Amino acid sequence: MHRLLRTRVLIPCGVALLVLSGCLGSTPPTQFYLVPPLSAPDTPPPASAGRRDLTLGVGPVTIPPYLDRPQIVTRTSRAKLALADFDQWAGPLSDTIPRVLAENLSLLVPTERVILHPWPRTIDPDYQVTVDVQQFDRGPGNQVVLAARWSLLDRDGKELVLRTSRINQAASGADYEATVTAMGQALDTLAQDIATTLRGMAQPAPRANEGTIKPTRSAYKGVGAR
Repeated sequence: MHRLLRTRVLIPCGVALLVLSGCLGSTPPTQFYLVPPLSAPDTPPPASAGRRDLTLGVGPVTIPPYLDRPQIVTRTSRAKLALADFDQWAGPLSDTIPRVLAENLSLLVPTERVILHPWPRTIDPDYQVTVDVQQFDRGPGNQVVLAARWSLLDRDGKELVLRTSRINQAASGADYEATVTAMGQALDTLAQDIATTLRGMAQPAPRANEGTIKPTRSAYKGVGAR
């Protein structure tokens, strides 16, 4: 009788263990992702478009709290977010965004002297770019949205430019690799906007008398001709 009861107890326990082991074995592995930086352009900007001895400081770069987590966040509606438990960032997004922007700006300005915030007090950058990311996720329709306010400061910390960029980048699919790739492309676009503004500001000042249009002889005709 005792042997029969023991058998009846062991059989359900064995079945439960098999089911549990099957569930554990079916858990998908966690995938880790990095936002890709801009690859070296085939035709880099001409030397006159920037100053290679220019020192550019990048940061601080701030992100909203909902993005400050290992899981990749997507937006299923305007008010609802989804967290991917098995698709995560390989490093904090708060570190990845400034690093990618710095790499992109180094190619686009171009300059090899790009430093990340915080930098030593002994370094005094010619310009500093600060970025406040307000939205950075994939929404319905596989559209990645990057909304950010950014500013350029001079060596004395004076704000020279303050702008808001809203970038929509279509992802090639709904999977997370396509999402992360599109996020990298959105950061490329933001870096291009910043680099274009910075290149214009970094142009050398015109020499005296440059830009002065000398009147031609025909211009004098008719002036005081009477």
